[in-house]
Amino acid sequence: MAFKGLLSISEFSKLTDIPRSKLIYYDEIGLFPAVERGENNYRYYSLNQIIIAGFINDMASFGISLKELLALKDIRTPEMMIGVLEKASKEHREKIIKLRETLSIMGVMTDLMKEGLKAEGKDVEVLEFEPHNYIMGSENVHQEASTFYPAWLTFMNSAQKAGVNIKYPVGGLFNDLERFVANPNMPSRFYFLNPHGRDQSVGGKWLCGYVRSFYGQAADDLPQNMIAYAKEHKLELTGPVFNTFLLDEISTIDHDQYLLRASIKIVE
Repeated sequence: MAFKGLLSISEFSKLTDIPRSKLIYYDEIGLFPAVERGENNYRYYSLNQIIIAGFINDMASFGISLKELLALKDIRTPEMMIGVLEKASKEHREKIIKLRETLSIMGVMTDLMKEGLKAEGKDVEVLEFEPHNYIMGSENVHQEASTFYPAWLTFMNSAQKAGVNIKYPVGGLFNDLERFVANPNMPSRFYFLNPHGRDQSVGGKWLCGYVRSFYGQAADDLPQNMIAYAKEHKLELTGPVFNTFLLDEISTIDHDQYLLRASIKIVE
């Protein structure tokens, strides 16, 4: 050490776990100046400054901004710090909520892709499903449209206005099998595969049919294949038909490799 009882910037950095470059920056902006400067302009710090460094480290880890730290550098009271920490706590809670939502969306996407890989090469099969939660949209108004997109845009715009997270995958629901057979590309409603939604499907055995296609281009023979399978195996079908893309732009760049699953409940 060049100064008795003082620490060089490298020594102080090791003790406080504050990078040397950050100590220099803190000094330059007046947040945490070195206690002495040597003839070579090297920075030196006192042992007492470790306490202040700990405060700055803690506040930085809490997300307190440099502007706030500069204001707190010379004047702090318990009342002031309660306000600062409560504000930071609120911001962190909001971030945690967003992160949990992001993890939920990623989980839904991952589960769909796993199901898509299991369904490789299959046309129709019977699967056992647990009840699934989702957020259902209003009845679609297709009018004379030749594509579902106008109704889909209305659904997405309404969801955004209602504060619904539209990053969850979207599915299409047909009110009944007849509607699905008549036009498998024009769902009665759209829904978000949000596991926290209030709407819920019924658990049990479901008849599932698969087809590779782009959005709005489901093969017209998909409903017929499912009906033929049900007749052959003496299955009675009931309720709405759910269309879900297991594989889409998230998992492949080839539109022709998108994998749609249509499912309808089997009467047990």
